[in-house]
This record gives sequence, C-alpha cells and structure tokens, in this order.
Amino acid sequence: MSSEPRDSNPDATQDDSEQSDAAEDASDAAGSPGMTIPLPEGSTSVSDAIVTNREMLREPERHGLATEGDIENLSGAMESLSAKVERVDRQHEAGDERLTELEELVERQQQQIDELQSMVGDLVDILGTEAEWTTFDGS
Repeated sequence: MSSEPRDSNPDATQDDSEQSDAAEDASDAAGSPGMTIPLPEGSTSVSDAIVTNREMLREPERHGLATEGDIENLSGAMESLSAKVERVDRQHEAGDERLTELEELVERQQQQIDELQSMVGDLVDILGTEAEWTTFDGS
C-alpha cells in the first residue's frame, strides 16, 4: 500500500475528471428533450405499439397500408408510365428538331422572297411600271 493520498495519483485524478464529465453530459441530456416517437392510435405503451404494428403488418389492407399486390401493381404501372414518358420525351425532342428545321427553311425562303422582290422592283423601275405585293399577313 502506498502512503500517498489518493489525490496525488495522476491516474486517479484523470478517472475522476472523466466520471465528472460523464455526469455533466448525462445531466445535460436529461435537461434537453429526448427523441419521442408517437405511438399508434389506441396504443398506451411501447409494447402495445409493437403489437399494433405487428397486426398492421399481418393485415395491411385492414389498416390502410399497401399490400404486396398493391405494390406490385403500382410498380408495374410506374414502369409502364416511365416507358411512356421516355417515348413522349423522344417524340418531343424529334418534334423540336423538326420545328427548328422548318424555322430555318422558312427563314431561307423569306430571304429568297426578299431577293426576288428586290429584283422585280429593279425590273419594274427599268420598265417604268408599278408592282403591288400581297403577303400572307395582309400587309
């Protein structure tokens, strides 16, 4: 046995401080609100909730939960809808590409029309006559 007091032992001091830190942490946790999980309706304790949850899993249709058949049907429907959405997306992209091509074509044709009108206007001036232009927009 040692004649030194217990406080002079450095290991003992470290153990005491660790214990006091743990006690402070525990008191902080006790003061703060802990995690709470609401119990299912009609349950008064955790054990009642466990029993209720087991019953719900055994007979999901009685408790408004999806059954395995429901899940399979929904999964099939989701796959079908996903395929349709992909097909519509591809059609939309193809339509956008076609629209861009048509816009470019119309722009080129409008340039050709403008050039032809200019040439006809020059010919009209040379011949000394007049020309009237009718367009689709009425101007």
